[in-house]
Amino acid sequence: MFFGRDPLFIKILGLFMTRKYLTQKTLQRITGLSAGKISEEVNEMLQTRLIEKADISKKGKIIYSAKSAGLMLLKFSKSIINRMVKWENEINEIKLELETNKMLLENENGYTRILELYSYFLDAVKKYRKSFEAIDDEVKSSK
Repeated sequence: MFFGRDPLFIKILGLFMTRKYLTQKTLQRITGLSAGKISEEVNEMLQTRLIEKADISKKGKIIYSAKSAGLMLLKFSKSIINRMVKWENEINEIKLELETNKMLLENENGYTRILELYSYFLDAVKKYRKSFEAIDDEVKSSK
């Protein structure tokens, strides 16, 4: 789930999971990161809806919140699956090209394994997408 993510993003995500309410200043103090880096990471989390603006203090500081660790992980997982879904068409095209050129490529070292990996990836994306659609339907019906 965290493959390819900046370790700082994961650290900040962990802080939200354990502290629930944080300001950018508090994150900066805890992590030692620059204000700009904290802002960048917080904005990405806001964009993917992992966190939300919970309140604004009397001094004008924005307090950010993660509703629950489970919900946060679910949203993060969903954002990763959404990225994978974006690749689905390209992966399908590559797989089709591999299958179309089987006669030329099947004797190449690793051809069968590569084709299996593409198939596995495509099947996984379809299953994950289906699971998240079911979860979304359940969340909508519970509101």
